[in-house]
Parts: sequence; C-alpha cells; structure tokens
Amino acid sequence: MSNFLLVLHSLLRWLILLLLVLNIIRLFGAKGPAKTGNSILLLILAHTTLLIGLYQYFFGDFGIALFKQGAEVMKNSALRFWAVEHITGMVVSIALITIGHISLKKTGKAKKTAILYLVALVLILAVIPWPFREGIARPWIHGF
Repeated sequence: MSNFLLVLHSLLRWLILLLLVLNIIRLFGAKGPAKTGNSILLLILAHTTLLIGLYQYFFGDFGIALFKQGAEVMKNSALRFWAVEHITGMVVSIALITIGHISLKKTGKAKKTAILYLVALVLILAVIPWPFREGIARPWIHGF
C-alpha cells in the first residue's frame, strides 16, 4: 500500500506541475475577469497529493519518524529535508494554490491568482526531491 501511494504521489506531482504552468499562462493572458477553468482540477489534485503526502509523513519512514533521532535530524541536510523542508514547502504551496483558486472564483482577478500560482510553482520546484539533488534524490517517477 505504501509503495502504491508513493508512486501515486510521484505521478500526481507531474499533473500538478503541468496544470500550474497551464493555469499561469492562461491567467497571465486573460483579459478582464477570468473563469476558474481547470483551476478546480488543479485544486483537487493538489489536495489529493497533500493527503497522500501527509499519510506518508505521519506513517512512513521519511517524516515524523525521523524526529526519533533527536537533534541529529536538524544537523543532517537530507534528514532535515524530509522531516521539515519538503512538507513545509508543499503545505505552503498548496495553501497558495487554494487562496489563488478562491480569489479567482470570488473576484475573477486573473493576475493575482497567476502570481499566487507562480509563487507556488517556484516553491514546489524548490522542494521536490529531484534526481539530481545530492542526498535526497528520488527518481523522476518513483517506482518506475
């Protein structure tokens, strides 16, 4: 079950990144009030991925379980990434996506939402365990 969730978590990130880029392009190009479009799909996938990630964080080996090692977690950059940085960055990113979607739905202000989505995209790209990141590397698609 845990491996399936890890693969699903990994696959969903690609859909989220794609939808973020498409929404940013669409919203920056919008003239006048914008419609939510596929912003709701982005919101649903982001929250689904968050729930999967939270399950992995609380019940997996790379999350809250790392704090059993005490202060060593914060001294080791790889352990700190999994225990603190990844989850914090992703929760903040999903909060920005949520705020952006709600703002777009209520006001239709495309530029504000596009900026929130852009900040979320940059933050997500910064805290993904890319294959080229030393010490925290994961495959492009986990499980394949």
